Amino acid sequence: MTRPSPESAGPITSSSNTPSSNTRASAKRPYLFQVDLIRATTFALVIFTHALTQTTDAFSNIGTNATTLLLHASRNIFFALTGFVLMYQYAGRDDFRAGWFWRRRMKLVIVPYILWSAVYWVVIGMWSYGRLGDVPTSLDEFWNQLKWGTAGFHLYFLLVMLQVYLLFPAIRWLVQKTKGHHGALLAASFALQIAVFAVITYWTPPESWAGWWWHHYATFVPYQFFIVAGAVAAVHREQVDAWIRGRGGWLAAGLVGTGAFAVGVYLYEAFVSGKVFSHDSAFAVTLLPFLVFAVLTIYAMGLHWATHVRPYSPRFGKAVAYASNRSFPVFLVHVLVLFLLLRPETDGAPTIVHALGQPWGTLVVYLLTIALSLGLVEVLRRLPGSVYLTGRPRLPLRWQI
Repeated sequence: MTRPSPESAGPITSSSNTPSSNTRASAKRPYLFQVDLIRATTFALVIFTHALTQTTDAFSNIGTNATTLLLHASRNIFFALTGFVLMYQYAGRDDFRAGWFWRRRMKLVIVPYILWSAVYWVVIGMWSYGRLGDVPTSLDEFWNQLKWGTAGFHLYFLLVMLQVYLLFPAIRWLVQKTKGHHGALLAASFALQIAVFAVITYWTPPESWAGWWWHHYATFVPYQFFIVAGAVAAVHREQVDAWIRGRGGWLAAGLVGTGAFAVGVYLYEAFVSGKVFSHDSAFAVTLLPFLVFAVLTIYAMGLHWATHVRPYSPRFGKAVAYASNRSFPVFLVHVLVLFLLLRPETDGAPTIVHALGQPWGTLVVYLLTIALSLGLVEVLRRLPGSVYLTGRPRLPLRWQI
């Protein structure tokens, strides 16, 4: 069975906006069902990371930080997936035009980004501090949060996605121009990635730079290798699939080994140097091998599922398709749901966590966040302007997957 290729790791547009020649070109490409599982799994990991850090003391809890160190891989998986899916759809198409691509893509991220930044700023930044009446006179605060993706602590994802969309025509050109030399391209990109991680980890910027330097996480630079690698992998998809098949054991061993190494280094620093928490832990040089194996392993998992499991489990396949379709809007709203869930407090702790204790508090908050976010998304998807609220076309009032 073939279907139109997946549009992106984030919002998806209707094919009715696409020139007919583009639609025909896209329809010839087989639908990659592994992308659905990878997308759904990645966003589930992102939400769990946020549920964990918001229900524990992330600044002093070694267990929380050791766990989230590895969960940071979800960022790199997401951007590798973005590069992969964009290149899979647009590589080799003579009718590709940067202007058309930007017009089609950018509005589906810019508008939700601005709208949800405003929502998070008003609710979390103003209302929760009793400053709702100050909104009209505090727009400079909103601008400062908007330009760095800090109105909600997850919104920088959208800011980086916008940068990827802006750069994609250049990435596409680079990958096509280096045909036959993609190994060298990946080697150069990986060397740059090591240098970027090393600078972030070990270099202390001058005080005059520190204000903007801290926002490196909201730029494409710390993720450039994974974006490029995803794009190159899409061009060589059949060879990549053939190489991965039969190597699940090796990938699992590499994932466990590199993960143990990264956590071991963190534990050494935590116990010996007293460095329990770092804002830059996601960019540690010692974490980089694990990040690479995480991307390879989750793709292998998705490929195995799409090839050997999905054809024989249609109900689970529908559930994965549903989760993938809702993943981007759920990502947009889940921090708001999480904030409201944890706002009631008892003895200085979120009431739900205080009542259930740990680890049940975190687990229940995680599941409730997903369930309530899905419910909210189902409402938003049926409102006028859904495409700008959720990055997805409006659904009819009746229920459908």
